[in-house]
Amino acid sequence: MKCTNCGSDFASDQLKCPYCGTVNEHALKLAKELQTYDAAYEQKREELLETGTNQVLKHLTVRLGVVFLAIVLFSFGFIAFYSYRFGVRSPYQVRGERYVKNKEQLAHYMDEKQYIRAYLLASRTDPTGEHFENYPEYAEDLTDIYTYCLVLTSVLQSMDSMDAGDNYPSLGDTELTTIQIFYSYGGKGEVKKELVQEVDGYLKNYYRLTDEEIERLKALGTGEQFTLDGSADIEGITKERMEEYFGK
Repeated sequence: MKCTNCGSDFASDQLKCPYCGTVNEHALKLAKELQTYDAAYEQKREELLETGTNQVLKHLTVRLGVVFLAIVLFSFGFIAFYSYRFGVRSPYQVRGERYVKNKEQLAHYMDEKQYIRAYLLASRTDPTGEHFENYPEYAEDLTDIYTYCLVLTSVLQSMDSMDAGDNYPSLGDTELTTIQIFYSYGGKGEVKKELVQEVDGYLKNYYRLTDEEIERLKALGTGEQFTLDGSADIEGITKERMEEYFGK
């Protein structure tokens, strides 16, 4: 551009003419506008950063509050359960006359071979869980009933599946492990013998195992694998046997 005073040429962004020193009003105005823009930009940037930080802190505070509240509620719930389960006035803490009546009722259930009722009564009124220390004379039999109940639950689930259609019960890994635990542990008394006969019947009627296969299953040692027809696919074989049994 040309200087308005001396007519010399110089760059348009220079604030003064390099020859006579006359102020370049256009460049000066532009420089002031840029300075104002930069100041407004920095102010807006700081406001946004402050707002963003506050939002992050707000969300973080809310989430931490929710987590803290959940921990507090869980702690109170655990304390309440512990007090109810193991407190002096808890119904699980059987003492005195109630303890005598429970033992009499338990003995009645055992005599009448109502084993599941006996187990439910003992498990609900014994703070030691499945150790049955409140009923030491029946502890071994009650443990056998407990493992039998696990087997029975698996069988009932298989029966429900079969009732729903052509989903014949199959002896899966979970059911097989439960049955092996039932056979391997526990007592040798009359209660265990009766329960063993029940489980033998389930294996024959619902899973189509032969007497020989059942006896082989009972004799398995720790870590030994049970097979049917030379295969470890117990689930597939038992399902095929059920399908063949029903003519499917």
